[in-house]
Amino acid sequence: MDKALYDFDKRQRAVVQKHHKLASGYTTKLNRNGIIEHKPIRRVPFFSLKGLLTAVLGFLVFKGLLCASLGIEEYVARLAHLSQGSALERAGAWLMGADPASQWVASLLQPLFG
Repeated sequence: MDKALYDFDKRQRAVVQKHHKLASGYTTKLNRNGIIEHKPIRRVPFFSLKGLLTAVLGFLVFKGLLCASLGIEEYVARLAHLSQGSALERAGAWLMGADPASQWVASLLQPLFG
């Protein structure tokens, strides 16, 4: 009896979950057996936290790679030269500034560049 109750609850949760998905929009199609099926419309999220975190992490690794390959003194000198330019170049210099996270990544990558 307990297994039957578990199976019923599992089927009921699946029906409720499908109902919630269909509530935000669906398309109706006829499958090859002649049965009408409702499929939920997949919504692609505009903003993804996972994507944002991946981009930030990639940017920090890129900055660390530049610091490690150029050396911190040369990197800071290039940023100083960049900060003397136009507004876009100054914004780039601010964005590419040496922060603790990118310096830590540079210290990890420094042995690769000798």
